[in-house]
Amino acid sequence: MSRSTHPPTATPDAGTRRRLPLIGNDLVINEDSCNLSCTYCLTGQSNLKEGHSLQLIFEPPRRDSYAKDSGLGQRMDKVADRIRDRFGLPLLKVTGGEIFLVRGIMDFLEQEARKYDVLVIQTNGVLVREEHLERFRSWGNVVLQVSLDSHLHHGNSHRVPSGSLHEKVVAAIARILDSGLPVEIYSVLNDRSVTEVCAFAEWLSGFSRPPVYFPFPVRGPDSEDFKVRPGQFGHIQELVDRYDEFARVLPPRPYFDRLTSFYREGRRTFRCHLPRLVVSSFSDGVVTPCPNIWFSDMGNALEDDWSEMLDTVGTSGLYRALLAPKPRLKACHGCFTPWDTLSMYFEDEITLDELCAAPTYSPPRIRQMLSDAKADYLQGGHD
Repeated sequence: MSRSTHPPTATPDAGTRRRLPLIGNDLVINEDSCNLSCTYCLTGQSNLKEGHSLQLIFEPPRRDSYAKDSGLGQRMDKVADRIRDRFGLPLLKVTGGEIFLVRGIMDFLEQEARKYDVLVIQTNGVLVREEHLERFRSWGNVVLQVSLDSHLHHGNSHRVPSGSLHEKVVAAIARILDSGLPVEIYSVLNDRSVTEVCAFAEWLSGFSRPPVYFPFPVRGPDSEDFKVRPGQFGHIQELVDRYDEFARVLPPRPYFDRLTSFYREGRRTFRCHLPRLVVSSFSDGVVTPCPNIWFSDMGNALEDDWSEMLDTVGTSGLYRALLAPKPRLKACHGCFTPWDTLSMYFEDEITLDELCAAPTYSPPRIRQMLSDAKADYLQGGHD
């Protein structure tokens, strides 16, 4: 499909710190509305917004509509356009909540696919139908990130308590995996799913175009209730020991060096570079510096001062804490996600070729921007 031309990456500010070379916007739509009620859901633990404290994510899902004349549609278009235009972004990730609860969401996704090199869509897969998959294939630049902890009910039961509903979830995701689209499986490691990691990898390996399986630790203030127990670490080690057997569905081997380090040390000890590359925004306009953990409300992309607010991206004291050589913030200590492959590249744990083997980062413009961003980081003395 044809794509529009993009403005160059933003030039440095007049101030003492240069603007970060962002490659992506993680756009969160109606984050408190979902058709599943995962017990460990981060939205139910977040304190970024007053509404999060009400744990609306566990209430019956709220339907909404995207259209050019709807309130949600006008907000989504304005937030996405302002951030893309300001930073010349080649990548948009759209997540929720569950975005397929939004009527007309496919119109928004098709519109945005034309503007970016890659459109990443995160979903639990339940509401994705064959006609959606057919349209995604026709756009040519969609990557699906599907949340599933295990194909077996016990391992997925923190997400789906009902066995019959679990069967429907797995059937829907199997259709996605048979679609021919590039798919990443986002799988939360908890006290139940960890017991099935090898069985899950084997199941995923059976598809003709297998996804990439990203297991990562459960996060958030309530993670103690769900975390992998010390006596269960052997299941992760078994997956690592069988890496060659499951290599076709696994990220680069150094990913598991970080994962096992996380469990061995009991916390994150390695540097994060994600906030220098991706910003997070919400369909109500709120902007926050980290897609993994919603730290602080930097301001609102829908307000009159939105341009001045975006000038603070990369320049605030919070950014200095998030990008520190060692994780400083308590929330960062408990965080490790598939986004970490970006940090692994910056820390020379994987090569640019290994990073860009993933469809999310494979387009030439994204590859070049990542290479340039790392060179700039190294030249700047690792600030």
